[in-house]
Amino acid sequence: MPSWLRRMLRPAPIPVDWSRVGVAALGIAGPQAVGLASGRIAETVLLSLGALCISFSDLTSSYRYRLRRVGLTVVLGGIGFALGVHAPGPWVAAGVVVTVSVLSVLASRMGDLWAAAGTQMLTFCIVATGHPAETMSAAGQLWWFVAGELMAFALIAATWPFRRTAPARQAVARVFDTTVRMLTAESSRTRTDARQALTRALDEAHDTLITVTAGATARSRVHDRLHVVLSQATPMVEASVALAHAGSRPPERTLSTMRTLARCVRSGATPPPSRATTHETSTAVRALEQSLAGLIDSLRTAKLADPTELDDNRDRRARFRAWREGLAVGRSGWLLASRMALCLAVAEVVGLALPLEQPYWVALTVALILKPNSGSVFARTMLRGIGSVVGVVAAAALLALVPHGWWLLPFMVLLAALVPDSLSRHYGLFTGVVTCLVLLKMVQVESIPALPAVRLVDSLLGCAILLVVGVLFSPLQRQAPLARRFAAAVETVSEYVSLSLAGVEQGRSAARRRSYRQLSELRTALRQRLVEPTSASTAEQWWTSIIVLERLVDGATERAIHIERGDEAFSLQHTQRIVSSMRSTARQLRELASTGTAEPPATLPDRLAELGNEINERQRELPGRPRKRVEAARR
Repeated sequence: MPSWLRRMLRPAPIPVDWSRVGVAALGIAGPQAVGLASGRIAETVLLSLGALCISFSDLTSSYRYRLRRVGLTVVLGGIGFALGVHAPGPWVAAGVVVTVSVLSVLASRMGDLWAAAGTQMLTFCIVATGHPAETMSAAGQLWWFVAGELMAFALIAATWPFRRTAPARQAVARVFDTTVRMLTAESSRTRTDARQALTRALDEAHDTLITVTAGATARSRVHDRLHVVLSQATPMVEASVALAHAGSRPPERTLSTMRTLARCVRSGATPPPSRATTHETSTAVRALEQSLAGLIDSLRTAKLADPTELDDNRDRRARFRAWREGLAVGRSGWLLASRMALCLAVAEVVGLALPLEQPYWVALTVALILKPNSGSVFARTMLRGIGSVVGVVAAAALLALVPHGWWLLPFMVLLAALVPDSLSRHYGLFTGVVTCLVLLKMVQVESIPALPAVRLVDSLLGCAILLVVGVLFSPLQRQAPLARRFAAAVETVSEYVSLSLAGVEQGRSAARRRSYRQLSELRTALRQRLVEPTSASTAEQWWTSIIVLERLVDGATERAIHIERGDEAFSLQHTQRIVSSMRSTARQLRELASTGTAEPPATLPDRLAELGNEINERQRELPGRPRKRVEAARR
């Protein structure tokens, strides 16, 4: 099976986050039991709808980040529902949906939190235009919806004792655990089994990081660091395999260093410095110790040079200025907003022109597939169609075989519990679960004949609209070769590095904004191509290079902040040499693009990493208390 198809169809190999499962089961299915007992089905369905809005934004992450993410969703999700439910007529509601769609796309340019909340604002604005409870006033519907949001928020806040680290940490740490097990094996047979397990651990860690990356909504510095660790673990693995093949066991201090590194990867702590021993040892042991020392140095540099740790020491004015710099929409932002508005306008017109029972489902399908920073539209359209078919078939079978009322409640609880796990694992699976759950809930309050078939027709109609519009506007969406886009990004970054290292303030904020925006757009393009048949393999080869380039920009940002505080700027000669190397790299990439070659130069990541190390080598340690506070928060 081709890599792009395997990546598109295969669920992400991540562990279950039981805290999210419990919140979804209680928040989404719990009100259903109350409604069956009290007879107030319409109100409790709206409670479930509010909890569903929050569950869509709740991702496995740090406790503080989860609360910030779902808290903003409570606000914007409530605003979107209020705008939709108060729309006086179908055509006015269509205009409200198109307007909110533009606002949601523009909000996504402000960061991951706003992207998630903006998506739910649009989603539940569309849902509200369908009038899920026509027997209630608009104010009553809004009250019950917001109450469901607040209930889910309170449940998430109560998960503090069950907070977890990112699943990707476990996958990368398992590489080091398996390597230790291979090196400490007593028999040849055990070492062979451990070597095979190490190969599987490497493959699983790579697949996990790439899968998370392909479905992420924004850059994650945690995943960037894990990618750096995994990409630089190759020399360590090669030296370890050589030792295992020879039946040699490295010194205990080396094994202890590997165990410590695994613990630090899991917890997010900064590993202590490591140096290779100077006394005489075997060549393989020296190679293993040197590779471990280099890997730990890279991880420490990546963690200690993170500008987000410096933000804790900056005054409010500086933090507000940094936040304001991220508000620029840019050309790509307006193009995404225009595409969303156009497709939703077509979906609304089609839904109102055709004799459809629930025309808002067509627009809802378009909005969910086109949500910003969500990866390949082609892949999401295909998975949405497949998932809708599976969900409708499952719902039709349950409605035909299981009596309505309390007998359906266990299935609703199970489906609600599957919502967060399927959301993290696979978009098609998530679509199937939510489709089936929503249909089971809707039969409690709406008497539409053949409801599953109606839902399937509307969903497939929305997918068809996206495919047709995508084909018609494909000449406008033709993307430049990755080498050319990467060259432009390197050129832009070189301008920012030049100003940052020299301590020049004029124009630096604008250069920083351009650099991060261009890198964000390049990362989005890479994520889209990871699941497209013609470009998946080459996009994967570019991934390490963009992570290294982003860390180079982070290092320049950190250096600029230190210079603002009174540190010495780089010398003019040193700055010119770094900038000249970057511009030379950009010229080589443009030449590569002109030849039609799609693959990156093999030396590109190392070349950029060397420049990043030059920028970071003079960094100073931050004060102990703020650093410890930030590291504790990240854990």
